[in-house]
Amino acid sequence: MKYPGIGRLGGYAEEVAAALRRRRDLRRPRVRVRIDHAEPRVLEDDAPDAQRLLGIARDLVADQGGPAPSG
Repeated sequence: MKYPGIGRLGGYAEEVAAALRRRRDLRRPRVRVRIDHAEPRVLEDDAPDAQRLLGIARDLVADQGGPAPSG
């Protein structure tokens, strides 16, 4: 190996990239529903019901003047 430790740096880069993907996925809008008293489930992004519910949620937030300030 020409540069000792370079493999370890690649491993760190992959870990950081994976952490960033998980963080991005957490911020993505999702539709989580609970029908009756069943376990909650997340609707697929392209499901018509998910798109309809996301639209309703966006309208409700817009009607209230936008998202709440963070912090």
